Amino acid sequence: MKSALVLAIAALAALSFGMPAQAAGFTNIVLSATKDGGTPQSNFPVETPAIYVSADLVDIAPTSKITFSWVSVDSHGAAPENYTIDKVDLDVGANNQADSQLSKPTAGWPEGTYRVDLAIDGTVAESVPFSIP
Repeated sequence: MKSALVLAIAALAALSFGMPAQAAGFTNIVLSATKDGGTPQSNFPVETPAIYVSADLVDIAPTSKITFSWVSVDSHGAAPENYTIDKVDLDVGANNQADSQLSKPTAGWPEGTYRVDLAIDGTVAESVPFSIP
């Protein structure tokens, strides 16, 4: 009986070593012009009132902090290259989904390329590009 238990434990251990562990991170990342994470977009008209991002959280510790960093990569001189427009920090807690938004500047969106970086405890895990044509 004891040898059967040892064999069962050994078999389970061998199976777990053969299976890749899923890294903590984000899935189902959606950029959209609507708060409810509607149709995914990568291009937004200059008159878009706000740009929203939502993501599912996968295996991120409840004690972790996630950060959404909204970055102007190249806005043709309206801001320096790779300028961080805004950062939003959130405690994970019991959440399995997170979202953020960036509202249209008073003078309107400068045309150019942008991205939103999603970080876990200060380390960028995903970057999602978008543009204002």
